[in-house]
Amino acid sequence: MRAAVLDAFDAQVRLADVPAPKPGPGEVLVDVVACGVGLTLERARTGALGGSTPRVVGHEIGGMVADLGPGVTGWSAGDRVTTSFYLLCGRCRWCAGGRETLCENWGGFIGVHVDGGLADQVVLPAHGLVRVPDRVALADAAIAADAIATPYHVLTARAAVRPGQTVAVIGAGGGVGVHTVAVARALGARVVGIERDAGKADRLASHGCDAVWNPGDDPDWAARFRAEAPWPVDVCVDTVASSSTLGAAVGLVGRAGTVVVVGYQAGSGIDLDPRPLVLDEVTVTGSRYATRAEIMATLELVAQGRAVPVVGARFALDDVAAAYRAMQDNEVFGRIAVEVAPDPG
Repeated sequence: MRAAVLDAFDAQVRLADVPAPKPGPGEVLVDVVACGVGLTLERARTGALGGSTPRVVGHEIGGMVADLGPGVTGWSAGDRVTTSFYLLCGRCRWCAGGRETLCENWGGFIGVHVDGGLADQVVLPAHGLVRVPDRVALADAAIAADAIATPYHVLTARAAVRPGQTVAVIGAGGGVGVHTVAVARALGARVVGIERDAGKADRLASHGCDAVWNPGDDPDWAARFRAEAPWPVDVCVDTVASSSTLGAAVGLVGRAGTVVVVGYQAGSGIDLDPRPLVLDEVTVTGSRYATRAEIMATLELVAQGRAVPVVGARFALDDVAAAYRAMQDNEVFGRIAVEVAPDPG
């Protein structure tokens, strides 16, 4: 079968012919219809996420069940599925308590520690699968299971956004950022998109932002934002997580505001003034991916048309190297989808 293979860390992904996988106990073989490409794949390529090589990459998967391994129940051939990015145990106190992204027996990432879905077929743990509603295209499900589910967790579990609040999104033109905008709007919030890339900033108004702010190169842009912003910010989501944006984010929110950090950059840090944390009860927290239940809820938002996956470019699997270059060059607004096979609908 065809597969996108990373032969060694820091090498470029190449299309190769590899043996078709077979499901073992507790596993399911999936015919891949589409797989998303985002910046997490670049971190995987460099070895920043650990794992080993050679490896078939890709974790934002939409496809159909092809075969079941021994002992698998609850799934049938032809079922439309996506998956959690995480290799979860499903039985520890965190998994059982609804916070499975903190799984204490966590086994790593799909496409990093085991082979992934930029291929004709992929073997996945049966307990990590999520059923895709009939009204959701499998390419959209692949994108939603990561790029929309991640901000859904941010805005419901970590920040508990309420209708009428104002959410500021740093890096709003990125693959996670633009979907954070969509989820915030679906939850009834006003949204301010903060984006330095002028081309991406120009497009944010048509993707749900009530206001768009370009900080430019001003190191004190957060103070200027606070002085000129049309509404006090209740929640700031930092999808960039550089040293400069982390410091700015704390300065953006008002009284009782919440800052949520999504992802991180090696070497980034923050000099934190404790005064707003005490005097204004500002909360600074992080967020880690999403649970399977949150992926289900996200797919229902997509099915209802309340959150629409933004696919900025589509490539065939044979052109996976070009898809990687487009991701690495940061030239795509939204997410990239690699279409592996026709969606039978």
